[in-house]
Amino acid sequence: MFACRAAPALAVALLAAFALLGPALAQEPALAQEDARAERERLAAHIQNNPTDYQATYRYVLLSTEARDYEAGIGALERLLMFNPNLARARKELGFLYARLGSYGVSAQHLRKALAEEGLDPVQAAQIEAQLPDIEKRTQASRLYVRIHAGLRAQTNANFFPTNNLLQAGGVGVASTASRQGDVNAFQLVQAAHDLDFQNARGDQFETRVTGYATEQFRLPQYSVVLFAGTVGPRIHIAPDLHPGLSIKPYLTGATSMLGSTNYINAGGGGVSFGAQVNPDFWLEPGAEWRALWVNPLPSGFGFLPTLPSSTISTLATGDVVTGYVGSTYRLTEMLRLEGRVAYSRAWAGLAQQSSNQVDVQAMIRFELDPPFEIIPRKWTVAPYGRFTHLAFDAANPLINPFIARRDAAWIGGLMVDLPITANFGFAGNVEYARNGSNLPNFKTENFSVSFGPTAKF
Repeated sequence: MFACRAAPALAVALLAAFALLGPALAQEPALAQEDARAERERLAAHIQNNPTDYQATYRYVLLSTEARDYEAGIGALERLLMFNPNLARARKELGFLYARLGSYGVSAQHLRKALAEEGLDPVQAAQIEAQLPDIEKRTQASRLYVRIHAGLRAQTNANFFPTNNLLQAGGVGVASTASRQGDVNAFQLVQAAHDLDFQNARGDQFETRVTGYATEQFRLPQYSVVLFAGTVGPRIHIAPDLHPGLSIKPYLTGATSMLGSTNYINAGGGGVSFGAQVNPDFWLEPGAEWRALWVNPLPSGFGFLPTLPSSTISTLATGDVVTGYVGSTYRLTEMLRLEGRVAYSRAWAGLAQQSSNQVDVQAMIRFELDPPFEIIPRKWTVAPYGRFTHLAFDAANPLINPFIARRDAAWIGGLMVDLPITANFGFAGNVEYARNGSNLPNFKTENFSVSFGPTAKF
């Protein structure tokens, strides 16, 4: 009971820790910072007097990039090209720096010219060929991005749905209170994003996001899942001249899903989010969303208590859900990024025992690593993550325990890896442990899962 009462305070504490952790981790040891600054100043003076010292210039550009002073790196490379306009490596580095500043048209010009010139080794050419299609796409008014991930997933408890937000319309992702049953499934995930640039010199665009997800359980087909979800809406920059990183996005959202052969959850609604780039390294996105849920009753005894209708004891029920959330991203270094999200949801259903309050806290650290072979053009990503969800219902359910209102506390920890091999193909995997603690024994459960498979990106 103490853990249940302390959950909201814990959520606030985790958010505060995340807010404080970023600046703390961003501070490199003072000596290292001073050494890098001193070397950069020394190199700046040296290349000013020796503008054709290629290696010193490249070292200065690297230090400037690590310090996120992209303009200084661009200036050094532009000066180098004034003396030797045929330096393919300098054009490559210049193209990537312009892309960091959002000047995608100029970036693409330099990268195309670098490919056309002699002087690039196979690794440098592969890096350009991997990045150039995305950079060129950013110059188009209509941009489509697609990612496909498929593979196998083994889990110790097939009654526990995936906890990757695809079915987080309410509750903590627990599909059933039946006894644990291990299984293996095949899964397919398709994510598509389309941006239609209004080309009004403000950066406004119309954004469409669609997700399709399906699993096929090998031994327990009643827990196979199919889900389609999407959002559409314009992103409008509020004051592009004064605050270019500030935008608002009103949107419509909807989802439909199948559990086994039965239509389970349908949702529709809308929301509004605000994008705020506080500085080049810190992004904040608060928002609010309303969804109407239609939950079809599953057959009696469907993985729940065998003598009770699932529609009266399940976590989700037809009604309305309102969610307020704050998401953030903090880039500590070129290779390290923190991501976090805190959300509060209020669900209203026809029965008080199915109306609830939910607090959800998520955090992830993304490490970008150099792949083991230089010819691989994209960096690999390793991302440990954690999540805490507290769920409290308004009243006791007389069909389960007439005296105790349900309280759940779910803890989730895992590790995601993304391993691109070529510009378009690679592999990805996930290891996760999830445990749902509850004051009602029926809802205590845990799950350990491992998934892995190929990815394609277009």
